[in-house]
Parts: sequence; C-alpha cells; structure tokens
Amino acid sequence: MNVTTLAAGVIGFLLGGLVVSTAAELEKDDGGPAHGVDRPAVVQVR
Repeated sequence: MNVTTLAAGVIGFLLGGLVVSTAAELEKDDGGPAHGVDRPAVVQVR
C-alpha cells in the first residue's frame, strides 16, 4: 500500500471522528439528549 494513501486515510478518519464529536457537542449544547442524536454519534467515535 502506498504510504501517502495510508496517511491520507488515517487523517480522513481522524477528521471524520472530530466532525462527528463536534456535532455531538453542538447537539448537547443546543437541546440536550432530547433528540437522541448525540448518543449514537459519541458511541461511534469511541
């Protein structure tokens, strides 16, 4: 496997996790766990 491709995949994975966790934090601040959206998002990141 190409090292550049591997590095890009790892960076993309980390950025994707960061976006999901940030969205979960925004959902928590916005309305709390009423939506049920933030819980699965946090579980997927971990």
